[in-house]
Amino acid sequence: MEEKQLERLKEIIDNTIEMGLKIDSNLESLEYYNLFCKAAAKNHLFKLFGNNLCMFNTMYEGKDSLLVLFSIPINSDESGAKGVAERVMEVISALETCLITLDYVKSEEIKEDKFVYVSIIKTIEGEKSNETKESKVAKEKPNKRKPRATNKN
Repeated sequence: MEEKQLERLKEIIDNTIEMGLKIDSNLESLEYYNLFCKAAAKNHLFKLFGNNLCMFNTMYEGKDSLLVLFSIPINSDESGAKGVAERVMEVISALETCLITLDYVKSEEIKEDKFVYVSIIKTIEGEKSNETKESKVAKEKPNKRKPRATNKN
């Protein structure tokens, strides 16, 4: 089941990079509730690993980037902070599996919302345009030639 969720996460990442919602964000004062509402209104709110997830295209340090937000509910039935911390690490690990490196990670507990929010940024500048160009070339001109045999004497 986890492998299926990782594949879904990769699909959401690709779709967001290609045609996701764009926002201007100040990482120090993200309005999590409003961002999740905006994502839900545009049908860009997802549920993975038992947590709500939304992604946006944004700018980070002057570069095109992907903003990933997870909301992790704080339940009194759980084992407390340890359970929430394990779920935060699970989310980060899943994103590292898909994106290799992360440029910014922050978790913040909002007691009024009864959620821990995890904000993650991955810079995609360069990757975005190169992937798009390569995929267009591959679709337009498939390579049908066979490689040449070389003789080394």
